[in-house]
Amino acid sequence: MRRRYSIIFMIAVTSVIVLTACAGPQGPPGPAGPPGSGGGPPYVWVCTPAHRPSAGGSPRDDVYVFNGSASIAHIAVNILDANGNNLAGHTIPGSSPATTYPGENGAATVTLDPAHTRDVKWVMPNTTANPATDTDVAFAVKITSDQPIVVGANFEFNGDIPSQCNLLPK
Repeated sequence: MRRRYSIIFMIAVTSVIVLTACAGPQGPPGPAGPPGSGGGPPYVWVCTPAHRPSAGGSPRDDVYVFNGSASIAHIAVNILDANGNNLAGHTIPGSSPATTYPGENGAATVTLDPAHTRDVKWVMPNTTANPATDTDVAFAVKITSDQPIVVGANFEFNGDIPSQCNLLPK
């Protein structure tokens, strides 16, 4: 009889512990995220890859910037080489007729009205099998804005190249 009461007591205590654990008080809040992780300007997006190795023929590249805010956005599109140098104004290798990369120089920006999209287009550079010998070749596109934006890209070469544009974590 005593053993039966002991088993019933153990079951009751276990039930209370389990039920209390499920509905018990919340633990302490988790650690705060990194500084600036809550968002806010500047908003920086990066699209990569921005060329196709051993490519030629100057197919079209496009980067689309959509201003999702209710305010005018001040944006900069910078097409960068492998070393992070801005290629705006540089001649695109293999372009015919010779054309230059678009985009903004230095700290320059352009305005983009709310709910509008900017399409920045150029031709893909000719490249070789040895990236170390290629100059003025686009590797990434960096887009900076003072307002919330969304960025997408369409880089073509015998079909679309899977290009990712992502918001750069702060």
